[in-house]
Amino acid sequence: MLQRQAERLREGIGDLPLIIATSDDRSDDTLGHFCGKQGIACFRGPLKDVMLRFIMCAREHGLTHVVRVGGDDPLIDPDCCTWLVRLHREEPADFLYASHREGWPYGCAAELIGLDALERIHAVTDKTLYLEHTIPYFFDHPEAFSIRKVRSPQRLCRPDLAFTVDFAEDLELIRAVFHELRDEGDFFPLERVIRLMDEKPVIRAINRHLHTGFDR
Repeated sequence: MLQRQAERLREGIGDLPLIIATSDDRSDDTLGHFCGKQGIACFRGPLKDVMLRFIMCAREHGLTHVVRVGGDDPLIDPDCCTWLVRLHREEPADFLYASHREGWPYGCAAELIGLDALERIHAVTDKTLYLEHTIPYFFDHPEAFSIRKVRSPQRLCRPDLAFTVDFAEDLELIRAVFHELRDEGDFFPLERVIRLMDEKPVIRAINRHLHTGFDR
């Protein structure tokens, strides 16, 4: 699943660096070996303090911002990542997010986060919610940051769809998508996946009962 995601990102994000940030716990040794075999940059940091992991990773690689993509999102849309980068270059912000009901579908969205903002947050909180999930602090303290809510093109705005992998049924749906579209190549666009869901409601129904989508 991670290989599919990495290949999809490599194909679609141009010269942006791709780094897998995982933990230094022994349970993630398999991911470290995977990155080595695939030639993907890998950073290993704290298991539970994911925010610090991102901070350390960004510092080590000389980054001022990170585009955060969940490892359980094999159908991430690379265009969402490059869209966020382009918007940030036009109008810089501490936090740009497309992970909401008017943005990309659940499991296809990303966020762009400034290293400076992460460092400021980490210096003032030790709450597990904030350290593990990285972005809730922005929503709970919007007055402290420049925040930009990024809407998707209308054709991609489908809050009724979920492509993240949290349950066995989610993985079944992802496998069905690749099975149906593999003859069209490995890097089919998100728009094609959405059309497949409308053409094949039996696939859409696999995980329909499991997700409510974004809260915000």
